[in-house]
Amino acid sequence: MFALEYIQDKLNFDSSVTPHFITESGAGRHGVAGLLLGVIFGFHACIILLQGYLDPEKVGLIQWSVYMCLFCFFHASEWYITAVYRPSELGYKSWLINHSMQYTIAQIASCIEFWVEFFFLPFWLKSNRILITLTFCFSSIAICIRISGMVTAGGNFDHIVMMRKKENHQLVTNGIYSWLRHPAYFGWYYWVVCSQMLLGNPICTLGFAYVTTVFFNGRIPPEEQALVNIYGETYFNYCRNTPIGIPLVRGFVPYDKNAPISTSASTSNKDVDGDNSPKEA
Repeated sequence: MFALEYIQDKLNFDSSVTPHFITESGAGRHGVAGLLLGVIFGFHACIILLQGYLDPEKVGLIQWSVYMCLFCFFHASEWYITAVYRPSELGYKSWLINHSMQYTIAQIASCIEFWVEFFFLPFWLKSNRILITLTFCFSSIAICIRISGMVTAGGNFDHIVMMRKKENHQLVTNGIYSWLRHPAYFGWYYWVVCSQMLLGNPICTLGFAYVTTVFFNGRIPPEEQALVNIYGETYFNYCRNTPIGIPLVRGFVPYDKNAPISTSASTSNKDVDGDNSPKEA
């Protein structure tokens, strides 16, 4: 436990005393985060490009490297979207690198499972070219869906759940929100699960799916209830006709495409918020 607390302390810069590292918006924190992600991405990209010269038989190295490149891109995209659309909210937390102790534990467990199975329990999930190709595509699509949700929500998006309406906040039902009720949550879920499938980690795949499902079942209903309180039947009708798309996750408003639409609430000034107002994982 001490080791985990030590790692989390370093990720949070809790022991920092220099000016550029002690604050959430410190340039030092952003610089270190960006540098580390860039170096890790570049290193693993080189492994992918040079694999044919290194050892063509060790496809597992490509499997790991593809995952790490996607991992770095995911965290960099979280920061970039916040920087572009919510610059006033930009901080070190926007990288999501220090998301939580639970997130850190999950990532460490993922790495341990991959390398233990790779060296000591080799089986078809490791170094399977078809699995790598398919799960790479699914993981990439999941990240793109999450990014699309955040971009569509624009300034209405936030990583923090909002239980009261902020000034100038709008409901967003256009674009990808016309297909998915919570596209950023949807993208997060499938990125988390598919990334473990990409690594060929059966234990973490099931564990991540379970934990993420429990998390969203605790997060989405109260978030939607708050939005119904704010936007009334406008949001209620939107939810009835728009699925969540995450297995075993139920919202405050049940999805029923064939349900009659209530017209008692005005629907003219809409533009629904990110996921969908309270926010995101």
